Amino acid sequence: MASNKEKLSKFNQAINHYAEEQRRKIEDEVADYKRRQLDEAEREVLTEAYRLIQKEMAEMRNNITREMAHREMDARRELLAKRRSIMEDVFEGVRQRLLEFTATDRYAGLLEKDAAEIAAALRAGDGDAVLFLRPEDMKYQERVAKAFGHACEIRADSGIRIGGIRAVNNAAGLTADATLDASLEDQRVWFEENSGLAVV
Repeated sequence: MASNKEKLSKFNQAINHYAEEQRRKIEDEVADYKRRQLDEAEREVLTEAYRLIQKEMAEMRNNITREMAHREMDARRELLAKRRSIMEDVFEGVRQRLLEFTATDRYAGLLEKDAAEIAAALRAGDGDAVLFLRPEDMKYQERVAKAFGHACEIRADSGIRIGGIRAVNNAAGLTADATLDASLEDQRVWFEENSGLAVV
């Protein structure tokens, strides 16, 4: 029969063995808990990092889009300014050539032709017709009046800068504009549509 000492020793061993098992079990549970907590924390950190990256990328895309829109608008403005400058240069050149034309003998013939056409358009026989010439063209007033073929008054108009005739028949409520100024302005729309200088 085992002595009390042996029994006590076996009991101590059993308790130590049980305590050791419990300690290992607790350590395993703690390690498992730590691992789960670390995994959860890692998932949260990765999710937050992903959200931050997505937010930053969206902001970067928005900034790039905004910057591209600004650059495109600036480029369009620059192109429009260049187009306007080219158009003004072209029209200034044409204006100068028209002014040179008004110094030729052919210009008086144009005034006479325009006066005859204006007389028909204004129904000049109704009377009360006033023809306007630029001050420099008043030297042609007799030729213009003769070509007009009806009684009329001829006045100087400093608003006509290049040349030609503008006319009014107050009795009939009719006007006609055969000035080179108006003809040149009318060409602006055609030029914009057909010059190939469109800004797309």
